[in-house]
Amino acid sequence: MFYREESFEEISEAVVLVDYSLGYKLGDFDCGIEDYNEFLVHDAPIYIEQNICQVKLLIDKQNADVIAYMALNADSLRLDPVEKAKEGLDIPFNSVPALKIGKLACSCRHKDKPYGSFMLWLSLGYAEHLNQIGVGCRFIVVDADVEYNPSTPEFYLKNGFVFNEKMNETRKNPKSLSMRLDIFKD
Repeated sequence: MFYREESFEEISEAVVLVDYSLGYKLGDFDCGIEDYNEFLVHDAPIYIEQNICQVKLLIDKQNADVIAYMALNADSLRLDPVEKAKEGLDIPFNSVPALKIGKLACSCRHKDKPYGSFMLWLSLGYAEHLNQIGVGCRFIVVDADVEYNPSTPEFYLKNGFVFNEKMNETRKNPKSLSMRLDIFKD
């Protein structure tokens, strides 16, 4: 399902996913987008403290570098009847529970492996865990940032995401495009 998934076993041996902590070398992280670098250092602790999101860090086991991070929060996805039918959802409401990846960034120094796809794969585990503990979650959603990189949606498409067509129709001059991954599709 995920782009270059055959690399994930090798990646998982070299990294560890941890909760956000100021004890890591956050200031050394550089994904090439200053807004995302600043979020990690300045905004993330505030959002975590206020329970707006939780931030997960992908750490290199050898040197403790921050390879990537993702900010996760609860969300819901509004689907119109056509999109519900495409997803095989026969439900009387349009809002469906989701896990949102609010931010996802990978270090420029670590472009040799598909760490972004690996992070998406890890987010699938969080979505599945929500269901296991009794909290319904059907989708992983993301607002693919096209302001800084117009090709961002291509990354998500390669990883099985689709566009939330109805939501994107109403956006004028979008800085992001809404996308979803059905966690129950292979």
